[in-house]
Amino acid sequence: MHHGFQSAARVRIWPACVFLIVALFCGGVSFLPTSARAQDIQQLLDPLAPLVANAEAADPHAEKDYNVIFVSLTNTRADHLGVYGYSRNTTPNIDRFAGKSLVFKNAFTHASWTLPVVISLFTSQYPFTHKLMNREEEPILLESVPTFLDVLKTNGYTTAAFVGNRDYAQKYGHTSRAHFVFDPVNDSDMEDWHRYGVLQNTMPPAREWLRRNKDKKFFLLVQGYDTHCPFAVPKGNAQFDPDYRGKIDFTKCYWTFEPTRPIKRRSEAGQYQDVFLLKTKPTAGDNFEVMFYPEDVKHMVALYDGEIFNADQYVGGLLEDIAELGLDKKTIVVIYSDHGDMFGKHGRFMRGGPLRGTFYDDVLHIPLLIYHPAIKPKTVNEFVQVIDIAPTLLDMLGLKSPASFVGRSAMPAVTNGTAINQYVFAGSAFTPAQRNPFFSYPSVIVSARNQQWKFIAERVSPTTGPRDSAELYDLQRDPEELTNVAAAQPDVVKTMKSVLKKWLESIGSEKMLPTL
Repeated sequence: MHHGFQSAARVRIWPACVFLIVALFCGGVSFLPTSARAQDIQQLLDPLAPLVANAEAADPHAEKDYNVIFVSLTNTRADHLGVYGYSRNTTPNIDRFAGKSLVFKNAFTHASWTLPVVISLFTSQYPFTHKLMNREEEPILLESVPTFLDVLKTNGYTTAAFVGNRDYAQKYGHTSRAHFVFDPVNDSDMEDWHRYGVLQNTMPPAREWLRRNKDKKFFLLVQGYDTHCPFAVPKGNAQFDPDYRGKIDFTKCYWTFEPTRPIKRRSEAGQYQDVFLLKTKPTAGDNFEVMFYPEDVKHMVALYDGEIFNADQYVGGLLEDIAELGLDKKTIVVIYSDHGDMFGKHGRFMRGGPLRGTFYDDVLHIPLLIYHPAIKPKTVNEFVQVIDIAPTLLDMLGLKSPASFVGRSAMPAVTNGTAINQYVFAGSAFTPAQRNPFFSYPSVIVSARNQQWKFIAERVSPTTGPRDSAELYDLQRDPEELTNVAAAQPDVVKTMKSVLKKWLESIGSEKMLPTL
């Protein structure tokens, strides 16, 4: 059996590389198990069945300074990847990579947009703790707050970040801690962010940097904005719906800032269909409200899948380089995403509005794949949160997490299925810009989820006074979160609200819980 990553072009051998691709930012650490973890990790080794055909079994102690490569796909839903059960062939390279990796089936993020999440990734703190939740307030991560990058640099790593998202900008104080940062979005006209921020622009220089620094102990972050709207770039990504004949201009982004219920409209064929009213950024002379027929929604999803497929091709090229350069024996790889997106559930599209209506699993359930050359491939079903990623990697590398990190290493879940989280939590606040044409008041949203129940509490604060709301979903009976049973399950609501309250109290944010 080949223990390598096979791209669309050919198979490569990865004898013992740890490639951590996280569709966001988290990687770059060497793997040196602590004595406390050595026995756990040994259980994952398979000396009787070599990882690579005709090769010796991987020895976790043979390589003391593992590199880390972290790939963030930013806006990619877990359920749109083949490894997570998607029917379309969107991710052939990532799926092959998953066959050699730890696949975390229940990884969850903490908010529905990138800035608060990526700061949580770097700091292992919840958004309410690090408080970077609004671009408009010019936030910055204090230098006194340690990040994953700081730990790596202290331990002799050369660090680099190739990023394509304004929320990865150095001005926020996270990526700026890398030795080298390539940032075409924030060094260009922001009106063209969707052109500059894709892997087409960040991956080639990242691969060149990899070739030049292959003999060093390094951490490399590669991030792309490919799967974020608009979904019309690059050309040729409509292979999943080539017969579309609609009139929607998909070079624009479309959102719903309030739930939209389908209305009946007569199509050109004379049939009445359910139509959604979506909004786009208004320009001079434009009507920013657009009617989406079922075929338009279908095509939007197809374009999104095409963007995922395109991103997967760039990931495949990187995987080839790692094997070709012989880095597979000493590299950890992570693939991850900051959050997902909405395509009509509950009348919501994208993640418009001040966070509300966006804390469903479509958005919060993320892909997380970690490859370690000395650890057998495995599916991990226990809950893992974004704040757990950095502690997990540091644990794998034998490095100590800073005291300010609140996440937990997932290694107990990997080695013996021990749960590290009974619940996963999400929570953030949002204050819109004064120039926002769609909404002008702040909001707070929090959620708690276990294996059976998902509870969401929201507060919006217009000038007329705050409005609170609650949703409860029985995930065993309703995994798609379609039926709110809060009114029918008051005891469960009480329990879940208590869970949220205790969580918020534990991080000093009890005032953020809506009064329900």
